[in-house]
Amino acid sequence: AGLRKVVLGRPQLLGLSVEDNVAPKLDWLQTRFDLDDVQLRKMVLTLPSLFNYSVEANLEPKLHWLQTRLDLDGEQLRKVAGCVSVLSTSIDILESKLEWLQTRLDLDDAGLRKVVVAFPPLLGLSVENNMEPKLCFFEEELGLSPSEVRASIV
Repeated sequence: AGLRKVVLGRPQLLGLSVEDNVAPKLDWLQTRFDLDDVQLRKMVLTLPSLFNYSVEANLEPKLHWLQTRLDLDGEQLRKVAGCVSVLSTSIDILESKLEWLQTRLDLDDAGLRKVVVAFPPLLGLSVENNMEPKLCFFEEELGLSPSEVRASIV
């Protein structure tokens, strides 16, 4: 049922070469994330867009950058990378969001890692249209200090 939904939702997947794209990408994902077959199936059903990305030009460099930038272990990386908005966003944009979060919330590297691992979809939110207005609301309308906002998030 899950695969049927993926194919119906992304019929272009039927045009991919099994030998040149699908099988190597599945092998790479399983190895890179140390997934068993059930976990791999869940990842593919959750993120069918993975087949649209090049391992060499997109996925591996982004995962390496995320792991290094946030000092993530394998399990944390799998959790963060399991968010479609993370894998579909450029490194430059991810970096700008991480820098903004770190500065705006006055987080050290460990605090930033904790926030991102706890809620990876945060990296898919707009700073200007979502995160900044919400933080301002918490501070202005609810009377929370920046340190109280940070403490509630971290």
